[in-house]
Amino acid sequence: MSLDNYKYWTRHAFSMYRNSVAYIVTSGSDQDESIGSAFHVGDGVFITARHVVENRTLLKVGFDDDSILYLLMDATSSNSRLPEVRITTGPFFHLDPEVDVACFQLSVTPTSFIPLGGHFDDFLGQYELVLNRTLVMGYPPIPLSNRPVLFASTGEINALVDLYSGTKHPHFIISCMARGGFSGGPVIVAYNEDNIDGGTALLGVVTQSLVKNGDDVENGYFAVLTVEPIFDCLEQHNLLPKCQKFDSSTL
Repeated sequence: MSLDNYKYWTRHAFSMYRNSVAYIVTSGSDQDESIGSAFHVGDGVFITARHVVENRTLLKVGFDDDSILYLLMDATSSNSRLPEVRITTGPFFHLDPEVDVACFQLSVTPTSFIPLGGHFDDFLGQYELVLNRTLVMGYPPIPLSNRPVLFASTGEINALVDLYSGTKHPHFIISCMARGGFSGGPVIVAYNEDNIDGGTALLGVVTQSLVKNGDDVENGYFAVLTVEPIFDCLEQHNLLPKCQKFDSSTL
């Protein structure tokens, strides 16, 4: 594949899905504020990492995209203040407490959603997706920025690993630098970079940086939990959007 095609895929994917990615600001019991990410999978339903919202107080949900502002403007009269983006349903957590996935519904529905990939655990080969291109989006804090800004980075899949602690589901390691604030954000994979409309889907959700001995997040491996537990969480809470339901008749 040519470099020009790769640039086209990344720009196309970013343009298609950037308004699907939200930020979540929360505070803990010690009043510390932190930011995480979430992404739209259809019908106003969003996915994030469990640790972004569990046992934390929600302060704000927002977007860094003008299209969301237009949606909010359309939903109110000219004499009223813009409504706040809020969680209307959830958050709900995967029934397995070891699985770092949560879902919820928002009061605003973006015009686009990220299609979930079909690489289920039982059918995923060890090297099947290694070196495929990726796009990660989220809201890692940018020093001196006066607001949350959507951050996008391209890379590739370096490995597929099973962790000896935590969830039984595999994690992808991708080549981007891990940063706080990416947690809960989407990683999109190019199944086939030459097929722009049919070769792009969600690889998984950002969950953690794999580090040893309490090392800095940025020094760890960027770990992405695969899609099967995302499907599970949505189905467990009857929030799987119609646009994501698998049609067995196509097999």
